[in-house]
Amino acid sequence: MDLTVISTYRVRSDALGDFRDLLGRHWPILRELELVTATPPQYYAGAAGDDGGVPVVEIFEWSSESAAQQAHTHPAISEIWERMATMWAPGGAAPVRTHLAVHPLAVAH
Repeated sequence: MDLTVISTYRVRSDALGDFRDLLGRHWPILRELELVTATPPQYYAGAAGDDGGVPVVEIFEWSSESAAQQAHTHPAISEIWERMATMWAPGGAAPVRTHLAVHPLAVAH
């Protein structure tokens, strides 16, 4: 069961502040709806690329296998996702968003 998600976004540099504000609302609403675990999300941003897109990473844990589907049907989450979509960096080789479900990998050292 892969409940940890690494979401990447390519955000216009002029929209980064607004996008950060949306991220600040995103997880708390998901948590209020019990769609994510209590583990706090992690956020990362990189340097703007030649296309003006800033890579932003959001890592969080869904609370169940059906939580992502439930999120897609909730108006408050849909509103955030729709606003995010207005902030994507146009063009470029990388997709504007990706979502990768992952699980821990034991590695011996």
